[in-house]
Amino acid sequence: MGVKLQITDGYNSLPLPKINFMYIGLLHLHSNLPFILLLLIAAVLVKSLIGWTQSSPFDKLSNKLVLFAMITAHIQWVVGAILYFVSPNVKSLGQAMGDSLSRLYALEHPLMMTIALVLLTVARSKSKKSEDASNHRRTFILFAIATLCIVWSLPPSWL
Repeated sequence: MGVKLQITDGYNSLPLPKINFMYIGLLHLHSNLPFILLLLIAAVLVKSLIGWTQSSPFDKLSNKLVLFAMITAHIQWVVGAILYFVSPNVKSLGQAMGDSLSRLYALEHPLMMTIALVLLTVARSKSKKSEDASNHRRTFILFAIATLCIVWSLPPSWL
């Protein structure tokens, strides 16, 4: 008489076919890294808004905040891309269109996060070229739109 260990994927109570610690680790990383990312994005938004309203030059701190936010977003995206292909929650697009939660995991979440990542990368690319005060405005606008994309496509378990 042995004890049977049942591990779930964190989103539903279905047992995983076998214990896959890499999948569980990536899932936890993908679920917890957004807290750091959203904190960095909030710091960039506040710093950019202050810099925009005060017409101050785009300093090293602003540049570093944008860089760290972009790097964190890229790590988050790569982990999400790996999970997209190994997660039991993601179904084929044909099967996913009938169910809103499945459609979120299969299409809406990856698409909107990719758009947000592109916006963050464009903001970083444009901001590192000069120390002009207009960088604050451009960075704020691009990061604000990226934030809307991120918040719009969050899974219901986050809300």
